[in-house]
Amino acid sequence: MSSEGFGYFLAFLAMIAGGFSMFPFTDAARKWGPVAINHFRLLLGLLVLSIVVMLLDKKTPITLFTTPSATEYLYLSLSGVIGLVIGDYFGFHSMAILGAKRASIFYTLAPGTALAFSFVLIGESIDSIGLIGMAISIAGMIWFTQATDTKEIEEHVVHEYGKISKGIFFGVLAGICQGLHMTLAKKAITDESALISPVHATWIRLLGSTVAYFTFTIVTGNFRKNVITPIMKEQGTIIKASLASILGMVLSIVLVMWSLTLCKVAIAQTIISLEPILILPTAYFLYGEKITLKTFIAAIISILGVYVLIWRDEIIAMLGLHIH
Repeated sequence: MSSEGFGYFLAFLAMIAGGFSMFPFTDAARKWGPVAINHFRLLLGLLVLSIVVMLLDKKTPITLFTTPSATEYLYLSLSGVIGLVIGDYFGFHSMAILGAKRASIFYTLAPGTALAFSFVLIGESIDSIGLIGMAISIAGMIWFTQATDTKEIEEHVVHEYGKISKGIFFGVLAGICQGLHMTLAKKAITDESALISPVHATWIRLLGSTVAYFTFTIVTGNFRKNVITPIMKEQGTIIKASLASILGMVLSIVLVMWSLTLCKVAIAQTIISLEPILILPTAYFLYGEKITLKTFIAAIISILGVYVLIWRDEIIAMLGLHIH
């Protein structure tokens, strides 16, 4: 397997980990509120990842902080704030209002925004066959998420958590933030002067996000009201929130960062955006939702689009095309 192919594989693993975390994150967001779950997962992720980095990279607490350069701190912290604070704030609000499945449709915006930002910031581009594959995959995912309603949605009165228009608007912003934060992360870890591993880079993203978010909440005087009180009131949600944080915050993000060192941002983001396909089987086991022929066909179309995107060079060669 080539290094680029291994990058695709890592992106698929990240997609699986992130997909399985969406339902417990949604439930936790509805119990605690988006602000509390975001603080909890950032802090837990930072603590777990600190131990992991020191063990895998053989870092001391001092070198953990001193090894990265100022540039790496800047871009990775900015990536973390945009993706893990701002973007996920919008994402959790959207999930609480619309449900995990409907909210996930807006993450199909991420591949396009990733392509645009990566072209501007790091000069990456994709040929026309790759663009066709991306378009097929996104179209399939949109059809997939619209094919059926879910009992998961029906069990909750969406207006209880906010207006539908607000859920849609926040979902769009979340999708845009996803594309931007991945581009900023790759700009940091693929720089010629980069000295840190993908795991260490993930730790910096979490550190910057945690410090920024906790500082903002404490300074505005909302920490006890929006974080401590909801968590203490619903302590039974801690286990579910912890599981989701390990899968979606630590494992998924480390795999994403690793994949970015090996393949293009837009391709990795397209693969990760297949998460809705994992949501339907999960909804089947958790809520008894049926898997219809429409959703099955839509899932196949999405996967076909990713196939075209990944094996675009082979397809071009097979068709005898000359595309630059």
